[in-house]
Amino acid sequence: MDIIEIDNLRLRTVIGFSAHELEQPQEVVISLRIGTSARLAGESDRPQDACNYKTITKAVIQQVENTRYALVEKLAEDIARCAIIDCQAAYIEVRAHKPGALRRADSVGIRIQRRPQDYARNLAYVSLGSNIAPVENLPKAVQLLRNYTSLLALSSVYRTAPQGDTAQAPFLNMAVKAHTLRSPLQFKTQVLDRIEAELKRIRDPQNKNAPRTIDLDISLWNSDILTYGSRPWQIPDADITRFAHVAIPLADLNPDYIHPTAHKTLRAISRALPAADVQKLPLDFSPARF
Repeated sequence: MDIIEIDNLRLRTVIGFSAHELEQPQEVVISLRIGTSARLAGESDRPQDACNYKTITKAVIQQVENTRYALVEKLAEDIARCAIIDCQAAYIEVRAHKPGALRRADSVGIRIQRRPQDYARNLAYVSLGSNIAPVENLPKAVQLLRNYTSLLALSSVYRTAPQGDTAQAPFLNMAVKAHTLRSPLQFKTQVLDRIEAELKRIRDPQNKNAPRTIDLDISLWNSDILTYGSRPWQIPDADITRFAHVAIPLADLNPDYIHPTAHKTLRAISRALPAADVQKLPLDFSPARF
């Protein structure tokens, strides 16, 4: 394998978790080693036979400068994922350094190496809902999800009527698609439950439909049919074929996804459900905005 070397790409992003680090962007220094084959370009001397490293560099710049990070580890992982998944690199080595992070040292950083097989991850579809300060809590939940995993897509946001207990405020609902290395049970207990706890979700044992700051559920997992946990929880979530507020955001993410048990596309399922009380809102909860 041949290697294209890009050294000391200097970018600016918000990175860190101390109060002073959250005030303004800081410089990070990125070096890349991109795996390719240079034989055709070496033979022909034609640009179209060479790896277009500018495409990868532009994608990395956009990813880094439009995202907030707590850890340099996450920064490096996002860059590697971008190069492998989005730009189809055969191999990537990322060196990400944060100048001035340690007293008496020029910088602190990390070096990681990734190949396509490292991203054979599970594809999780997560449904989100909130009717307690939802304009604040939904984007917070999206940002926290991003801290735990790789977000691939976000649905639109929808206002919907409450189910079961109708004497409460309407909900805002949406869905996200994410890659994760975790199992369904790990994803629920280590990611979704932690986010619900951080956003102070309170469960009323007498009323499962009570108001909540945030509700996070695994709706689909790859194309699997499975049960997990002690409850046990079911995948696919039965609510997909019952409620438009669940099906419509999922259909936004992948309308041609074939439901593993209903054997219909998400588009067809969402269109067959009553949706008079589902209103699409002009809200953007993408991570880059928060």
